[in-house]
Amino acid sequence: AINYNGQDTQIVELSIGTPPFANTKSVQFNNNDYLIGNAGVLQSTLGRAGNGSGLSDAWSISFFFKAGTATNASQTIFYYGAQDVANGNYIQVKYVGTASTGKKIEFRYGSNNNRITLTTAANSLTVGQWHHVLVTYNGGTTGASSGQINDYYSRFKIFIDGSQATTTNSNNNFGTTMALTGQNLRVGRFNNGQSLRNNSKIDELAVFNDDVSSEISNIYNGGVPVDLMNLSTQPEHWWRMGDGDSFPYLFDVGFQANCILVMQNMTSADIVNDTPQ
Repeated sequence: AINYNGQDTQIVELSIGTPPFANTKSVQFNNNDYLIGNAGVLQSTLGRAGNGSGLSDAWSISFFFKAGTATNASQTIFYYGAQDVANGNYIQVKYVGTASTGKKIEFRYGSNNNRITLTTAANSLTVGQWHHVLVTYNGGTTGASSGQINDYYSRFKIFIDGSQATTTNSNNNFGTTMALTGQNLRVGRFNNGQSLRNNSKIDELAVFNDDVSSEISNIYNGGVPVDLMNLSTQPEHWWRMGDGDSFPYLFDVGFQANCILVMQNMTSADIVNDTPQ
């Protein structure tokens, strides 16, 4: 090509933007399927040195959950803490699927011998329907005086689909004063059982190093997952549960971004195209 009018120079600028947030995947669980991660990495977020010392011990756990058809009473969604669950402290969030009194979330904090338990109302979840669950801890004391048991209960809140759930509360030996040290981090399984079953699904699992109760409307967002890194309080750890992952690894895209979850007894087919809308 000939330019008879001389040369002309132009500068072409390319602007590369961040792709829009999209949620296209979740992880499906059947009996004996679970995820495992390095519990020690979450010690600074979920662990504590003794009886709760206040805001520095606060945390929150957020996720979307779709219950399968199994009616087992103890199906673990999230477990963090001691291997010796009879004597060592742990955090357990589980789905109770029993037919008449179930379809609800049960949360346990402590050990089997010394613990706080909060349980949402029967049928607070619907089988086959996505729900958002947020469990928060404000970092306060959690045992061991009978006269302060209601204070211990008040340290924790459970939100379902953006609203604080009414809970039935109970305890063993008026709660726990012990430290919590992370020996296990598992999703979909307790220390040696109590697995999720029958195509239960989890999406957008996040752990915050703070009580984010005040952010619930932004996190729930009417049931549509959002980019949690745009919140004023970012999650320390966030697993997209399929989006951007590579079987069997589920990458941590939170603020610390240093805890990969590994799929156990599962196949790549357990990363599915079923998500909250």
